Amino acid sequence: MSGRTAIVVGTGGEEGAAVSFALSRAGAGVVLAARPGPKLTALAAGLVSAGGQAVAAAVDVTDPASVRRLVEQTLGAFGRLDLAVNEVRGRALAVAMTYQLAAMRLTGGGHIVNLAAAEPARTHAGSGVRIDTVSAALYGGPEELAAAVVSLCTGPAGSAR
Repeated sequence: MSGRTAIVVGTGGEEGAAVSFALSRAGAGVVLAARPGPKLTALAAGLVSAGGQAVAAAVDVTDPASVRRLVEQTLGAFGRLDLAVNEVRGRALAVAMTYQLAAMRLTGGGHIVNLAAAEPARTHAGSGVRIDTVSAALYGGPEELAAAVVSLCTGPAGSAR
């Protein structure tokens, strides 16, 4: 995953943190998106101290302008958006995906993994961006979930590029 950039929206929980570490260990640059606070800062520092590239980005997923700034910050820091992992639901998921899809289309496609809802995959079929859904309930813990996400994003069919 070297040279690829991922946004993980909802890094405040165990699953989001585990996915962030797994993507970073696989070589991706990771933008950590969550409510501002010491937990977000500590997660970014942990990824960097482990040799990864990480940027902490405070975001209010209920505010479209905040989500737009998140995607712009990602493009500014890394120049591209290849992957997005969303641990949000409902309207927040729709808003996040709107901006993620637009950025991915600009750079030739990408991959979105939602840790909750399956509906967006059907809605955006044919967009050039692959969308998968992973249910945390199917895995034994955050590390197993993270491994599944990385596998989806790195396998032979794991890239829209």
